[in-house]
Amino acid sequence: MTGNVNIGQHAAIIAGSVVFSAANLTMDSHSSINTTALGGSPPPQTSGTPVGDDGGGGGHGGRGASCLKRNKTSNWGGDVYAWSTLAEPWSYGSKGGGTSSQNKCGGNGGGRVKLQVKEILYLNGSVTAEGGDGGLNGGGGSGGSIFVHAVKLKGYGTISAAGGRGWGGGGGGRVSLDCYSIQEDVKVTVHGGLSIGCPGNAGAAGTFFNADLLSLRVSNDYVMTETETPLLDFPTMTLWSNVFVENYAKVLVPLVWSRVQVRGQISLYRGGSIVFGLSEFPVSEFELVAEELLMSDSIIKVFGAFRVAIKMLLMWNSKIEIDGGGNTVVTASVLEVRNLIVLRAGSVLGSNANLGLYGQGLLKLTGHGDTIRGQRLSLSLFYNITVGPGSLLQAPLDDDASRSVVTKSLCESQTCPIDLITPPDDCHVNYTLSFSLQ
Repeated sequence: MTGNVNIGQHAAIIAGSVVFSAANLTMDSHSSINTTALGGSPPPQTSGTPVGDDGGGGGHGGRGASCLKRNKTSNWGGDVYAWSTLAEPWSYGSKGGGTSSQNKCGGNGGGRVKLQVKEILYLNGSVTAEGGDGGLNGGGGSGGSIFVHAVKLKGYGTISAAGGRGWGGGGGGRVSLDCYSIQEDVKVTVHGGLSIGCPGNAGAAGTFFNADLLSLRVSNDYVMTETETPLLDFPTMTLWSNVFVENYAKVLVPLVWSRVQVRGQISLYRGGSIVFGLSEFPVSEFELVAEELLMSDSIIKVFGAFRVAIKMLLMWNSKIEIDGGGNTVVTASVLEVRNLIVLRAGSVLGSNANLGLYGQGLLKLTGHGDTIRGQRLSLSLFYNITVGPGSLLQAPLDDDASRSVVTKSLCESQTCPIDLITPPDDCHVNYTLSFSLQ
């Protein structure tokens, strides 16, 4: 339509797919555009609906949860898809799995909504593409897709592509807002659905992409989960500005030799976590490139080696754990932080392999519990290093196996290590010493 559209109070538009095109769109209080549990078939050759009779949740933006215990470190229901179109999503959510071959009672996937508004969208109602509930006999469906294009988004309404509740909760869907101005009172949610069979393991969070700012946010809205949201290849031509992982969301970067690069911040808050690689195969090197890496009550876990190039690293009650896996191919992790590193409130940066930190500014371990440690550790080029009361710089590690790898050959030698007699002129890691400070 070339004119305005108004959806009045308590009016509802219910369908599997909804598309609006208007000059201005107004949704009054308690009005709704609802595609919850009305999804059609997901894209071909996707695995959003889990295989088997485990009652796992459907996947889309995030993986569906599985309550079946296996001898695996990772366990999930339906998998993710439509990563390449997250800036303008248009895929249905997936159905949850059943609990037997007779009971195919999983909740349906969420539908699709596209709102193309030339000027202003006044949202005081709700726009939903949530997954359907599965109950005791099936997994929750995954959330669907919502795409909004407008110059201004105003109001106090909600936009939700959350996963459905079930034996295993459904994964969140995908939401993208392409709006020059967004009022903060509009609530956007893509959290995973609650799991009846394993209450502490809901479906994984979906994705919320700000297409105007090129910013990705993964939030599980404080819903506890052990199920991950995989992030695949990051763009290299037009870099995203920021990535936020927060509110108990768990992100996985599964592709080996991956590079995560943004123009601005990578931020982890309030229980958010990122895992690089797979614990069974710590054979890869991962790169993280940004202006700032900000962490508060959060964790980064790396299986392999880690290469970081940033200007600022701030950690509050957070951990960066690097597991080299004893691999001889990827032995050293290097963090180049040009301006500032500050660890506070018991933060830990550690590796069970070689770890090098390079910088030109301040490195500060503020107080009790703040720790940087590695099997071998090198700190180079910092203008100022402050080790506060109760904080620790350590190499080698405390365990006997790690300590003997570094120290045994030196202790048995009758001569002093060459690095002590003749320090090198360059700033490379001194592999004959466990701890090098330059």
